[in-house]
Amino acid sequence: MIEKEMEDKIEVGEYVRTTDGIIGEYYQDRHGFDFIKTDKETIGFDIEKDIVKHSKNIIDLMKVGDIVELVDVLNQEIIYIWDKEMLEAIKQDIAEGQILKSILTREEFMNRKYKV
Repeated sequence: MIEKEMEDKIEVGEYVRTTDGIIGEYYQDRHGFDFIKTDKETIGFDIEKDIVKHSKNIIDLMKVGDIVELVDVLNQEIIYIWDKEMLEAIKQDIAEGQILKSILTREEFMNRKYKV
């Protein structure tokens, strides 16, 4: 079951996470239609049905089960977030200067994986 974590109105320019695990930036066209801009495409969606969480800060959209890529001066790491403690530690690392380079959500991984 997908948990809705939205309580307030989404503002243009905020980051959103969909029920399918897509993360992108919310915007409206001149006609008032809702879209999500990702790094690869622009997607139309239904705010009431498709959005599970939104925030001005993309790190707030990370969840347990996601895979993140972090970069600092010395190295680059790809990390699986296996529990809440790991999630909080990653958020702390970002607050201390590591750069969040990318997020692969659990939902995207499950939808695109090749099962052997």
